[in-house]
Amino acid sequence: KLQDVCTVGGAIEQLQSKGFLVVYTDGSAGILPKIDGIVGCGVYSECGWSISAFLPTNQRQTVNTAELFAAFQALGSTDLRRVAICTDPSYIYGGAMGSPKVRR
Repeated sequence: KLQDVCTVGGAIEQLQSKGFLVVYTDGSAGILPKIDGIVGCGVYSECGWSISAFLPTNQRQTVNTAELFAAFQALGSTDLRRVAICTDPSYIYGGAMGSPKVRR
């Protein structure tokens, strides 16, 4: 595991040295009594900005929606053309590469 962390850390350093803004995203979901499902997301960048938000209630309240919303927030919060999004779900990667896998 430590080797994996070092590999990822090295990749992030390389991206930053090439002028990429590295952004970290995550989504979450939960059930609240009397409210039902609710999802939110977080976006963080080492340059000092962060975003945390709940998804609008007219959006599907799923973890995948929250993960996508976080990625959109990250991209929409900067005018830089070189942005690297670090996220955990393969759903986001697949969507960016044109082949999202949706669980039903």
